[in-house]
Amino acid sequence: MKPVGYLLNTKEGLTGEAGLYYDYIFAETGVFIRARNSLLRATLCVSPAEIRGLAPLYEELELTHGKIPRALYDLAISALVASCPLERYLAVTWDGQYHLITPEQSGKPAEVKYERVSSTMLDIHGHGTMGAFFSGVDDADEQGLGLYMVAGELDTLIPEVEMRLGVYGSFAPVTMKDIFDV
Repeated sequence: MKPVGYLLNTKEGLTGEAGLYYDYIFAETGVFIRARNSLLRATLCVSPAEIRGLAPLYEELELTHGKIPRALYDLAISALVASCPLERYLAVTWDGQYHLITPEQSGKPAEVKYERVSSTMLDIHGHGTMGAFFSGVDDADEQGLGLYMVAGELDTLIPEVEMRLGVYGSFAPVTMKDIFDV
């Protein structure tokens, strides 16, 4: 089996050889990347286009174990506010239930170094007093299949939050309702 598969989304179903890690799928609505792991399944459009003769395909995100409890979001924001102005990393993990983990780390106002946590469902980091945005460093670091969240302006009454889905270097914004049980 090849690491990457290339499939056609025909009216009869998918044809071609699936990949070990992810697949590119050519569909009437464009080119998509699809991947799954034990925590989530995602289909993301990497290039919208009209490709006649194929069946349509649409973006999807499925959290295998259901949405993350909203209380973990609130707890994460509280932890990030408490560490402001330093950057901080948190992880929502799965081991039969969701947990918020703070691994060993060292944070500075514009940098955080941390230990990776296995079974991470959602990577979270705070930008201290800066705005919430995904930097070039984040883009380079977030090359797997996962969900990512950054919070900024943590010194204000209502911090900014940005969230996204990452599928092996392709990204799409997601909302609170996509990830959390709100």
